[in-house]
Order: sequence, then C-alpha cells, then structure tokens
Amino acid sequence: MRKILHSFTMLLFACGLLMGSAQEARASHLLGGDMTYVSLGNNQYRVKFRLYRDCSGITPSAFTLSCKNGGCSAAASVTAPFVQQGAVEAGNPFCAAVSAGPCQGPVGLPNYDVYNYTATVTLTPGQWILSTDQNARPALANIQAGDLYVEATLDNRNQGSTAVANNSPQFDPQDIPIQYACWKQRQTITFSSTEADGDSLVYSLAAPLQSCGTPATYNTMPGSGAVLAPINCPGGGQGFFSFPGMPSSLYSPTNPIRLGLDTVGTCPLRTGVARTFNFNQQSRTITFTPGYYDPAAGAAGGGNKYQIAVLITEYRRINGVRRIIGTVRREANIIVIDCGNNSTPNPVQANAVTTNSNTTTVNTTDTTRIDVRSCNYSRVELNFTDPDNLRTPSAGQLLTVTLPPNINTDPRYLDSGDVGTFSLSGNGTTNPKGVFFFQPSPTTVGRTILLSFKIEDNACPIKGVQNRVLVIRVLRGNFATAAATIGSPGIGAQTPASICPGGSLTIQGNVLRPDSIRRIANNTTVLQPYSFQWSVAPGGNGLPAVTNTQNISVNPTVTTRYLLRITPQLGFAQGLCGDTTSVLVRVVPQPVVTATASLPTVCLGSPVTLTAAATRPTGTGSNLNDTYTYTWTGAGVPANTRGTTYTARPTTLGVNTYTVAANGASPYGCTATATVQVLVVPVITTKFITADSVGTNGKYTNNPPITFTFTNQTTPGVGVAGAPTAYAWTYQRFKDVQEAPVGDPAVAFGGNSASPGPLKLTEAGYYRVRLTVTVPAASASCSTLFSERIVFVPDLKVPNIITPNGDNQNDYFRVSSVNVTNSKIEIYNRWGRKVYEQSNYANNWGGDNQPAGVYYYLLTDSKGVQTKGWVEVVR
Repeated sequence: MRKILHSFTMLLFACGLLMGSAQEARASHLLGGDMTYVSLGNNQYRVKFRLYRDCSGITPSAFTLSCKNGGCSAAASVTAPFVQQGAVEAGNPFCAAVSAGPCQGPVGLPNYDVYNYTATVTLTPGQWILSTDQNARPALANIQAGDLYVEATLDNRNQGSTAVANNSPQFDPQDIPIQYACWKQRQTITFSSTEADGDSLVYSLAAPLQSCGTPATYNTMPGSGAVLAPINCPGGGQGFFSFPGMPSSLYSPTNPIRLGLDTVGTCPLRTGVARTFNFNQQSRTITFTPGYYDPAAGAAGGGNKYQIAVLITEYRRINGVRRIIGTVRREANIIVIDCGNNSTPNPVQANAVTTNSNTTTVNTTDTTRIDVRSCNYSRVELNFTDPDNLRTPSAGQLLTVTLPPNINTDPRYLDSGDVGTFSLSGNGTTNPKGVFFFQPSPTTVGRTILLSFKIEDNACPIKGVQNRVLVIRVLRGNFATAAATIGSPGIGAQTPASICPGGSLTIQGNVLRPDSIRRIANNTTVLQPYSFQWSVAPGGNGLPAVTNTQNISVNPTVTTRYLLRITPQLGFAQGLCGDTTSVLVRVVPQPVVTATASLPTVCLGSPVTLTAAATRPTGTGSNLNDTYTYTWTGAGVPANTRGTTYTARPTTLGVNTYTVAANGASPYGCTATATVQVLVVPVITTKFITADSVGTNGKYTNNPPITFTFTNQTTPGVGVAGAPTAYAWTYQRFKDVQEAPVGDPAVAFGGNSASPGPLKLTEAGYYRVRLTVTVPAASASCSTLFSERIVFVPDLKVPNIITPNGDNQNDYFRVSSVNVTNSKIEIYNRWGRKVYEQSNYANNWGGDNQPAGVYYYLLTDSKGVQTKGWVEVVR
C-alpha cells in the first residue's frame, strides 16, 4: 500500500539524504547467474549454469566451464563448453498491455531473459573450483562495472577409505533473481533451494565475484547531514523532526541498497532511524524497503539497480569428520521502480482452524511459519489478499499465486501425503485461498519444509509481486495419549491401587485426546478410532482371556504392572502413532483378624461379649485403611449376624466355639477368619451344713471350747465340668453372748479346700461362718458366690458355790453371762428331791427356801444337750 510522503521526508530528499547521481549506462548486459551440479556417478558431474541477461544488452557469447583443482592460482585442468538448453526464457514482470513480445516492456523500464546451459565433466577426487566468466556486467548503483564471474566449488576428496560424491543445492526455479522492487514498499526476495544428500546448508550474504577469489568492488553510498526541522503534528500544533545524520560509506554484502529512514517517536519530537536490510538464514529470505528511486536513470542506467549475492556452504560429516563439501553462490539483481498507486500484495496469512491439533502459525515480517505435529490432523488455511482490493472502492486486482507444481508429491515438500496435502482455489481471482490438510507421519518428525509462494497482481504497467516463504516444521506430537485408570480406588483409595490375592479390579483404557483424521479418498474428516491391547510386565499375572478390549478386569495374585498400547486405525503410520502407558496394581497380604471374649468362662445362659478386630500385617500395605464387615457364626448365632461385637448367651455346657469372618471392601478380595472359645459352666448353688457341736471330750456340751464340723453341699461338685475352681472358708465373731456387736475380723480356715477340717472356737459369742465359691473370669452371675451360717458358742461356766445373803455378791446360781438362757434347769437336793425347775433359765435361783447344803443341777439346752453338776449353798 502506498505511504504518504510527509513533509519531513520530503525535506530529507531536499537535503540530499538519499540522492545520488545515476550511473553511466554501459552496453554491458549480464545481470547475474548461478551454477549448480549433480553427481552422475564415477566422478562424473553435470554442471548447470543459469544466466540472467538485461534485454537492453547484446546477445551473450558462448560460455566455457573451467574446472581448477588446487585453488585460484591453479590452471584449469578440466574444461567443457556450456551447451544451451532449450529456448531463452523471457521475463514477465509487466502486464500484457505493455509487453508486445519477449523482452519488451514500457519505455524506461528494463526487461530480462534467462539462459540455461549444461556441461558434463569428470572430476577426480580433489578440491575443485568450477567457474565461467564473460564481459560484462551492466551499470549498477552499488558495485563497479566489471566482468561477470560465476562459480561453484566441490570437495570430492576421499575421506579415508570412503569415496565422496556430492550433489550441490538446487535453486528453486520460481525464485527469479531479477526482482523489481516498488519504491517505499516492503519487499521479500527468496533464495530457496533443495539438497539431495542430507547435508547441512549454511546461508550467508556475500559479495558478487569479479574473478576467482576477487569480489566485486563496492561503490560509495551517499550520506547526509544532520536534520532538525519543524513538522505539523496530527491534531494540530507543531513539532520537530530530528535526524543526527549519516556519513557516507561503502555498500557491502550486508548493506547493499539505499533504504532510507523510518520515523519513530511521537509529537512533538519525532526521530529518523536508518532502515535495515534483513537476512533470515533459516527461511532463506531477504526483506527490505527501498528508500531511493532515480526517475531519470532509464532502462540502461544503473542508478536503480543493485546487485546482491547469497553464498550457500554445504557441510557433511564423513567418518566423524565435519567438512565443507561444496559451495554455490546465487546473485540477484534488484531494480527499484516507482509502482505509482499500485501496492504489492499482502504477505500470505496462515490460520490454523482445527482445534486441539496443537498446530501453530506465526506470521512474521519475512516468513510464515507453520508448526505441525506428527500423528495429528489439522487444517490450515492460507488467505491471499491485496491491499488495493481491501480499500473502498476496491481496485479489483486479480491475484495469481505461484507455488511448486509438485508440492503434494515431492519428498522435499508434502511427500505424497506423508506430511499432508495442499489445494489452491480461486487462483486468478481477487482473493485466492489455499488449504493445507496436515497429518504427518512420525517418520517425518524433524523435517523443515520451505515452500516459496509468489503472489502477483495484474496491475499495469508494473505488476506488484510479493514473495513469501512458508516454513513448515514437523514436530513430534503423539498427543493422542494412552491413559489407564483404575475403575475403583482399591484398598484405602491409595496409589498404587491395592488388592488382596483373589481380589479383582477394573482397569479402564482411554485416549486422552482422540484425533480427527482426513479421509482423502472421500474428502471427509472423521474421528480417529483406536484399538487397545493389554499385556503385563514380566512376572505379572491376572490378565483376562480377552485382552484387546478398552476395559479389562484383572485378578492378580502378585503385584503386577499392566501395560496398555493404543494404536490409531486410520491414516498416519498406524504402528508409529500409538502410545503406551501402564498402571500398577499392588497385591498385599490378607488382613489378620483377632476374636476375643469378654470372659473365658461363663455360666449357662449368661451373656458374653465377643469382639473382632482386623488389622493389616506389617510390611507391604501395612498403611492401608480398609473397611471391614464382620460376620459371626457359631452355636446359637442367628444367620447373617454382623458387627465388630456380638453378645452371645451360650446354652450348651462345655466349650463353645465362635467364628468371625472379616471381609474388606468389595471386590478387593481381602478376607480373614478367626475363632474364639468360651467355657460354659452350669449355674453354681453354694451350700454347706454344720454338724452338732462337741466338747473337748468328744461329747456334746454347751461349754466352750466348741468344735464345729461342716459338710459342703455346693453343686455341681468337685470334678464336674464347670465346677468351682476356688473355695474360701471364713469365720467371724460378730456378737457376744449378750448379743452386743463386736468388731472381730474375719478369719480364714479350711485351707481353701472344698471340705474344710473341724473348726474349734474358744470364745463365746455368735459367729458367721461363710463359704465363698469362685469361678475365675466367669460372668458376674456365677463368678463369685457364697453361703453362710450362724453358730453360737455359749459361755456355760457353772459355779459350785453360791452365798445368798443379800449382799448382791454371788447371791444367785448363774450358769451364763446372759440374763435369760435358752436352757431348762432342774435342781435336786442330796436326797434326790427336785427343789427347782425353770425353762429358759434366767440365772435367778438363789437357793430359795432351801437350807444350806449341796444341791445337784441338770441343764438341758434347746438342742437337748444336757449338762449336770453340783452347787453348794452357803448361808
């Protein structure tokens, strides 16, 4: 698009920043050339020479190929005439209306044509310089007039025992090295090439050659002084334009053309900055904006013509040694013209339209880069436009897009679908469109494909031309990733998923991002289907019989890693675009369950609490937290009784066995069983009886000491299952004979025997005799039982004299310390006559109405035990 020439720019021209005198026209006509070669085998090479001629000059003379081995000073040891191939190719930079025939164009503008020559030579191993030359170049702005010299080099020396042959890089024929560049419009020139041997190519800017080893001599580029000038600011007001000046200097390979200034900054101060000549080694392009045009130069003049050259150095590693294997050099002639109101077409814009394809596009100043991923389908659209068609009213210019004709089949490009396909529609219309369908095979990963596009409009007299390089990089992109997940979380929901031997898990296979794919045969896009194949790592097991389904159920008995491979079934290279993943299923030991009873022995029908607890054994899986269900079985246990505890009431005497099964979460196969035994004994009845008391002479008596015997009648008896295992006998005097409480301690006797020996009690009073029966660890209802009886030890200490004289001292016949006894007393005189009788004697006979003398008594207690003796009454 045309740019408005601001007042300060005009001022620069007025100051002579970019001015220079036109070069004097010469009759010379050779604009440039390039030389390449291919190996025919057996050290034979076909050398191709392309010559670019200014139509205003004379027809070129014959050219000879000169081959030197040993440097520029060596004599040519091999020569051959170049033979022209085919007709001369006429350039076509102008519209048909001003091009009546080949090499014709509008007045004042030069045209060009192209000659193709070949020669075949045999070059034995050596370091060769292949060249041709002729007089002369035309007048040029940046280099001095001189001969045209074109060369290539070849180093086909053997590397050790390895013979060396080489094919030089071949230039893209559509990259015409005669370029008309519109003044003040950005221009890109491409230097695309292909290389058949897989060698590394390094591009660099170089000087055109005048002879072997001698570069052309560069002219001086005019400079300018400093500028500080007022300018009008947008929106009103005044500012200044500043430029520090630029000294004159020689043109050079990196600065071969007058470029002018760019303006930076904002009002009130704007600054002039020298433009740059941009060389992109990766995309092999040169981008620049011409800043000077001499309208008076004419077709034969050199004021608007500039010569540039690009050197391609070819490297190869042979037997571990990296060396230069050859060089080629291509010259280009830039002719700056005034395109008037016509703008060059826009650089092609690329747009990736397939979502999730990971294809990216970057539109830069000099290239359009497209990064595509292997094993992925993507659609990328190219839009070809012209700024003159985008304004209102539209210029309606028709655009013609030129690209390599074998773009779809050439292995250097889309490789017959291995990288993708391309189609162009609307060529020759105001808005052509291109579409790439990419689905690169993994075998193409690492390729960088350079595609040169030329877009030209049909403006007249001068067609606007835009050259563009599309850089396509094929990157690794198996984004259809295999995924294997566990359908359930496993024991404790920890990673890796864990099960017990005999358990099972469902493993689910998936493709994290299923690709789409282009079906070229029917021009449709479909979802990529995938196949699934499961296997196990060495030492594993548990695969099902069918292993090619998306999901599988596994039941390993050892820790096993399961492997999944997914494979696309359409397009690409199916065997290489798959992916693998794995998932580990850990097999841990079975849990350990314990069962305990709250009491080891219980009475028949008494409750006992059974408790279960499952834990994981030490080692692998000891940290897993499983959830267990406990199921109890045994005599009297209802079916499906579950819980960590169970209260049993056993009704069977003897040993009762209960079993608990602990089952972990399903379906992980964790289970364990344990048993617990409870001894069930009959309900105990504690009882004993007391035998009649006897005195020291072995006869019944009411006088202490008294000996008691006991008969144990506790049931069940000793030796019966569930019988008591411990006995304890105690006695304790708790009241005296007058029934006053006493605090005597309990005293053990009998030696914890079921049948204690006789118990001798010497102190009168009331005694509590207790038998305690213990069943160790039994339930409360029968663990400790007791039975007791009360025995009485009287204090019959009968006196043998009383003195009933009323002094309250020994006035009565007292047989006991109690006031009223439970004995019957009978008293007789010495003649046997009963003189006194009283039941429940109250110690109150005082010899009533009886004379002094000896009397005889008979005491009979409530049990019929009799005690007799005599007592003397003294008055």
